[in-house]
Amino acid sequence: MTINGTMLFFVIVAAVAILLQMLIRFGLAKTIKEFVTRLEALLGRVENQASPIMATTRAIMDDAQPKIADITTNLAESAATVKVHVTGLAQATGEIVERARLQAARIDELVDNTIEKIEVTTDLVQSSVVTPVRRIHALISAVSAGLGFLRANRTRRKSAGNSSEADEEMFI
Repeated sequence: MTINGTMLFFVIVAAVAILLQMLIRFGLAKTIKEFVTRLEALLGRVENQASPIMATTRAIMDDAQPKIADITTNLAESAATVKVHVTGLAQATGEIVERARLQAARIDELVDNTIEKIEVTTDLVQSSVVTPVRRIHALISAVSAGLGFLRANRTRRKSAGNSSEADEEMFI
């Protein structure tokens, strides 16, 4: 191989390496885009589930305010009426607290699932990108070592060829 042939070979190897990097980056970008799309959909579902809860809580609170005002007004009229209204308010508050606990548990589970999916994606990226890059690096090292060996053999052949000609002239 001449210097031009060797240079062409290295240019081809570099082009292949750049092409491989481009393909890997394209795959990574596509994976990240899909992940972001799924994450946005998940966020939309969380917002859709949280909005009714907040609206219900606000409606219950709006509904409870006039009742509390009525209870205060009716306090002078009758202690029995106050007890009935307080009991109803306690039940409503208990339901609100229970709903809030359930939603907090759902959000906690959602966050845990999201973190788990992020970890799975990270592991996938690690195995999909880093491992092939290591293999490519090993391949380049092997090619480099082979070229070094070929150069060393060429140098030995040239020096061995000159030595045998000198020995033949001495015997003549």
